[in-house]
Amino acid sequence: MTRSTVLPGPKILLIEDYSDTRELLSILLRKKGYNVIEAEDGIEGLLKASLSEPDLILMDLALPEMDGIEAARRIREVPKLAHVPIFVLSAYLTEDVEEDIRDIGCMEMFGKPFDFESLLESINLTLGLPTT
Repeated sequence: MTRSTVLPGPKILLIEDYSDTRELLSILLRKKGYNVIEAEDGIEGLLKASLSEPDLILMDLALPEMDGIEAARRIREVPKLAHVPIFVLSAYLTEDVEEDIRDIGCMEMFGKPFDFESLLESINLTLGLPTT
């Protein structure tokens, strides 16, 4: 299990199996005032989503145990999580994958590598926070 530190501020669940990416994103988001909850696979992500009820979910697609598409589908089936915005981070964004992601109701898609400032701006806009 990965670490989770509860801080004030909006909660972001980061579901990413690659530890360097997860750690870097967590550090950057925490510096911006977000409470980041980490998960390293789809099953852990689903569990932590249910327990923490995050304000937003950032999710990789290529995850062990349960891929990101299936995890997002299952998150959408949980009534208390159905409204939570899901942003996909993936190096594998094909037209078919993008269609699946839209069908599930994911809000944004960012190809890896991505620009952190663009991601942060989208997060802030989605959560109704200042974008500066």
